[in-house]
Amino acid sequence: MGLPWTEFMNEQWDSLPDLRNKADDLENPSTVIPDYYYAPIHAYKEGNLCWESAMEEDLWSKLMIAPLYNNALDGDVQMRQKWLAITARAVNGPKFATDLGCGTGLSMYMLDSKWPTIEQVTGVDLSTYKLAVCEEKKSLMPSAKSSKYTVRHEAAESTTVQSSSQDLVSLCLVAHESPKWVSKNIFAEAFRILKPGGHFTMLDLDKENLEVLLENPFVAAIYKRTEPYMGEFLKLDPKTDLAEAGFTVVEVDNASRSHRVYVAKKPEDSFVENLMSSI
Repeated sequence: MGLPWTEFMNEQWDSLPDLRNKADDLENPSTVIPDYYYAPIHAYKEGNLCWESAMEEDLWSKLMIAPLYNNALDGDVQMRQKWLAITARAVNGPKFATDLGCGTGLSMYMLDSKWPTIEQVTGVDLSTYKLAVCEEKKSLMPSAKSSKYTVRHEAAESTTVQSSSQDLVSLCLVAHESPKWVSKNIFAEAFRILKPGGHFTMLDLDKENLEVLLENPFVAAIYKRTEPYMGEFLKLDPKTDLAEAGFTVVEVDNASRSHRVYVAKKPEDSFVENLMSSI
């Protein structure tokens, strides 16, 4: 595939002092890391709370998605572009967006390219390691783009984003790394921060395809080691759970043979919205 893994990682380790400073600056002292977040995601002993996980995230994304796109190194970009194209069937001209569980910004930084109308994007994540890498990428962007993006050290299921303030909320490849109750709380949080008529878009593993893959004992053993919440993800029913949160699901499609997209709309005249505003 020609993926320059060693060269890329050497550059990352060389930048570690700057990354550490960024992580320290981004840390929110009032944010408490919940117990579930300490799980050894992707077989890292410290899960998402280590430099190796943050530095290797972009590389693993390319490595894992490339086989779905004829081993193209930009397969991960193609997949995300397909996701956003599906989302754009329902979403037109958003100005304010939030990416929940933004990680290193792989998906977040594509939002304004798809929708030039976007004025402000807020990225939320619990890992200051990943947020530091995310912030570092701004140095490679023109200021007209980088100035649109800010990140917060917060849980995706409990943010400080103002209620009814966002036109678009995105969630990319987070649910399969989370307990079911966390994913459902993220849906509820997305509903809270969206304006009436705003949209939530989610990209994650296609459960039907995943269930077939897990029939292979070798694949099942790999997932058991690298994805501790996979069993929880299989219990999640996005269409039903999004509806329970108050959404109307408006698009369901596949971004690849292994990845499914859900787009849901917060009703224009939401009973929940009216109820909350009266309290």
